[in-house]
Amino acid sequence: PLVMVARGVVLLCVVSVGVGVSVSVGAVARPTQNVLDMPTVLGVSVNETTAAQMRALWGRRTIPLGVPPGVKCTVTTRCSQWGNCQEVCERGSVVVDPWLAYALATQRRLQAHTPLPFLTLPGTHNSGICLADGYGIDQDVLDRMVKLILPDSSVRIANQQFTITDQLRMGIRHIELDTHWHNNDLCICHAGGVHLKALNKLIEDLGKIFHHTIHWDTETLGCFSPHERTLRQALGEIYDFLHAPGNEADVVLLFLDDQPDLLTWGKVPYLLQTIKDVLGTSVFTPSDKQAFGSGWPSPHELLARGKRAIIASARDYGEAMAPLIFHRPSVWSEWHPREINPFPVCSLNGEMWTEEGNITRAIGSSIVFGPFYNGPKIKGLFNSTNLPQFTGCNVNLICNDQLTPSDVRLLVWSWGEGEPSQDGGCVAMRADGRWETRNCQDQLPHACARMDETGGPRGGRWLSGSVGAWDHPSPCPDGFTFSVPVDGFQNNVLRAATSDHPSVWLYTVTQYQQSHPCSLIKKK
Repeated sequence: PLVMVARGVVLLCVVSVGVGVSVSVGAVARPTQNVLDMPTVLGVSVNETTAAQMRALWGRRTIPLGVPPGVKCTVTTRCSQWGNCQEVCERGSVVVDPWLAYALATQRRLQAHTPLPFLTLPGTHNSGICLADGYGIDQDVLDRMVKLILPDSSVRIANQQFTITDQLRMGIRHIELDTHWHNNDLCICHAGGVHLKALNKLIEDLGKIFHHTIHWDTETLGCFSPHERTLRQALGEIYDFLHAPGNEADVVLLFLDDQPDLLTWGKVPYLLQTIKDVLGTSVFTPSDKQAFGSGWPSPHELLARGKRAIIASARDYGEAMAPLIFHRPSVWSEWHPREINPFPVCSLNGEMWTEEGNITRAIGSSIVFGPFYNGPKIKGLFNSTNLPQFTGCNVNLICNDQLTPSDVRLLVWSWGEGEPSQDGGCVAMRADGRWETRNCQDQLPHACARMDETGGPRGGRWLSGSVGAWDHPSPCPDGFTFSVPVDGFQNNVLRAATSDHPSVWLYTVTQYQQSHPCSLIKKK
């Protein structure tokens, strides 16, 4: 009850003072029946005709907009506590093109021995805030209501369309979990960022009056539903995926977007115990990292130690988190995709980034709260133009909003569509930088590389070697090795270095079988 009182107080202050909306809010957060019978909304007068239109929209039963065009899945209906419904994709049902799965699996296998700072891990932003799990079910109705008053404004609440399970199945390996204390548990809800010290002090004072600590504040504003998914459930999805047949070689990087109140309320031990209960000993810890000094392990090195996940927290809880969790700034730096200067410059928002041990995370945001917040304008969005540019510069963590299988296709830098087309064929790079299978006796130059251990240009030095069949006895000059790119940047470097040739041999062959479409072998 005290939490509900605190929520009512905060809502009253935020709504009537912070954003200037004229509305009466009681101690319970649930809207009353006459919440729409108001003379003004967002400072705009509302006549009875518009008010009637808004009332008609609220509570509309089914709005089939939760499944993006072109996506195939098992459709189910999810409803909010307010009675609004949307059709969404059932967990684990999104159909993933076998070519896409194979291409991304190829890229992961090529990077198996690549340390984390040079690794490409496709990600999503606010991965758990997805329509398919009931987050943002009301957004379509709210969007239409806002447009009745402010035609140029909109509402977008859910960051993702599909569940974490489907994101992982589509090739995502970096997951962000918005983790907050709510309903006496660690839950996934879209909160944080509203740090109102005066209101937090008011809640603290209420707790003193009633001799009870209120585990709710403005940092958890956004956690209202009694049906929020728990962190334990989200981690369980990830565990189930990692231990499903065919995923034995996969590792994930997890980000907990949490708040300082977990430390204030003494919930960090519960956080660590939840992680241990679900993921067991498969988490790579700060203690494990000591063996690598200032560096980071590769997926192969993680797997050799029985580790499948690395976890970072947005907040620094000091020694309380040390047994399991890294502080985010010690792992990566964060950027927004407002502007990228693509290969060969590869600068982001006017600044350069390097692959000298620094991990880079780029985040897009689709969230819009009417006239108050516009994520696409503030942070930027990924699109069909800049997604391949980020991949081509080997930005480590590319975290998209509203991810679809079509977006994931733009993260492929290796195979061309429909390739490999020959069982056991040799692989060549085409003029467009994509790979294809060819007759191994075709006369082509060989891709030759020299990867300096220290110094040297990003992506190594590449050139075209001897012209001949794939198994030419002397494919490269002294100091260079017949090789294959392992990331999008190296692929671009090779294509630029061999642009005077329509195709070049790569040091890899495929064995493509329908029964096991992810088998990639290097020919000895």
